[in-house]
Amino acid sequence: MKTYKRIDKICGAVSNASKIFNKKIIVADIGTDHGYVAEKLSKYENIEKVIATDISEKSLNKLNLLIKLNKLNKIETSVGDGLIPVEKADICVIAGMGGLEITKIIDNQNVINNKQKKCNIFVLQPAQNIVELRLWAINHHYKIIDDFTFEDAERFYSVLVINVSKFELNRKSIFNLWLGKYCKKDEDFIKFIHYLDEYLSFMNNVSRARLKQDKILSQKYKLRKLIKKYLNK
Repeated sequence: MKTYKRIDKICGAVSNASKIFNKKIIVADIGTDHGYVAEKLSKYENIEKVIATDISEKSLNKLNLLIKLNKLNKIETSVGDGLIPVEKADICVIAGMGGLEITKIIDNQNVINNKQKKCNIFVLQPAQNIVELRLWAINHHYKIIDDFTFEDAERFYSVLVINVSKFELNRKSIFNLWLGKYCKKDEDFIKFIHYLDEYLSFMNNVSRARLKQDKILSQKYKLRKLIKKYLNK
């Protein structure tokens, strides 16, 4: 679904991550779909080229028409799965896919012949499984550059920016997994806290015996306590 705030937030995360480069950069938009992110990124002065890929040729044809109508000369399109069509990029955007699918794409990015990574910095906006995506990043000790949650069209989205060439130890807490290590304490964050509090309200009636049997429920119970503590500050 095209939501302008979501697109702005993704592109803003790319812009912030690009500050470490002292040159014009190449950005790959993996699974570009309609190409709205690629279109906006192509207008940034410090971006030399946007490689927009999608497994669906039909989706790329929509973007190709957009490129032709608006003379978006900095966008190149390529049909293919995951990072396969990308030779090399400074930053890769993977947005709108499931978190588990995203982890597979990044895990499989090594080139068969020389084992060199195609990209080190990833801007990720999963459609679901953000908890699993954060856990995967923590387990791999990838450096988390940015991590935030925002509201758009009455839905909450998370953006995770990681560097897979730099490693750091992270404290494995329920709070970090569900809410992000570097969550900005802005208006959207507060709304998300209240949303989670309502979502987890059923925890009041969960028995101790059930918590011992169900690890997921136990983790949610801990999260509920953290949220209550936060809201009472």
